[in-house]
Amino acid sequence: MKSGKWLRPCALILAMLTVFCGATALAVDTAGDPLVTRSYIQTVFSAPLSDYLSSALEMLSDSLQAKKEGLWTAASEYAAQKTAERMAQGLTAQVSARAQQLLQQQTAPAASPEGMRQVTLSRGETVTGAPGASVIFVTGAGQIAGPAGSEVLNVTAGSVRTPGLAIKTGILYMILADDGSGIQVTSDSATLLVRDGARAGYEEKYTLYADALKETGLFKGTGVSYELGRSPTRQEALVMLIRLLGEEPQALACTAETPFRDPPVWADGKKYIAYGYTMGYTNGTSATTFSPTANSALEQYLTFVLRSLGYQDGTDFVWNTTSRDLAIRLGLISRGELDAIAQKGFMRDHVVLISFRALSARLKDSNVTLAERLIDRGVITREQLDAARSMVP
Repeated sequence: MKSGKWLRPCALILAMLTVFCGATALAVDTAGDPLVTRSYIQTVFSAPLSDYLSSALEMLSDSLQAKKEGLWTAASEYAAQKTAERMAQGLTAQVSARAQQLLQQQTAPAASPEGMRQVTLSRGETVTGAPGASVIFVTGAGQIAGPAGSEVLNVTAGSVRTPGLAIKTGILYMILADDGSGIQVTSDSATLLVRDGARAGYEEKYTLYADALKETGLFKGTGVSYELGRSPTRQEALVMLIRLLGEEPQALACTAETPFRDPPVWADGKKYIAYGYTMGYTNGTSATTFSPTANSALEQYLTFVLRSLGYQDGTDFVWNTTSRDLAIRLGLISRGELDAIAQKGFMRDHVVLISFRALSARLKDSNVTLAERLIDRGVITREQLDAARSMVP
């Protein structure tokens, strides 16, 4: 019998203890209450588990020292293996019992754990990362991926999963080695929460701009989060245009009809589309479709922002060519940022960046900025603008 058989559960236990005592949250296998708060983990898990593991780890340490000094025997091997197995079994039992108890008490909040970022991935894309990187699937399906012999830790169950096994939503998984192992998306798309060095999808850069725009009320997120790591939809791009124009109250009061037969699920979404169509701000993707959930291209959004500044496509710029040149001249975006978009795609991250910069841009043939016009129209206040600007370096 080789010592590797008990060293493996030992490494697993140490990894789990790191997660329990230092992580922000622990997942519970339920869609309704997927997360346990950090404070709860610290009071319920950390102290008792530290006490429980200390004595067992001390025994294992003594065994290692005995081996180093040449005093290792078959009995030592057997005792060390059994100690490690008892530790793993005991830890799993405690975690499972506490998770079930929390589920029954409904103490787990629905909010995402602090420090995790949300990403949207497509079929075939894989989350990898350094040891300790954490992943939670919110929607969609996936499976453990990696080379033969690799493993990913299911933190909730307290046991490892091997390549090919399906994963569950609402469960915290941890990557144990930076060897290509991770979780691969098997559905058409999936929404995930990742942290601690997990590599997945687009890396958000402009959260501060989103915070600043939220301060003014011009950007409100999706009700789940900012979702900066995904592409904006046509409907979302139109909503931002209407807000930058200072015409959101008029849009929400709009009762006009449109020829579009694909109304959005969002109740107010139909009003924004009807208003934008009536005002000539947007067209459909066909005579009878608007395609509200289809991705908005960079050129479309630049056109919307340039219109909010008083520029007209076909007169001042051409929407799919010179709109970029005009946007650069007005300080809405840089050549380097355009190159990055060309490589990684146009994201909601870029929407908040461009929109925030638009506030400082002057209107066509005027010394008045877009922000000043919004203040004059009562859309935002000077105090909100000053607070927003103070949030961005």
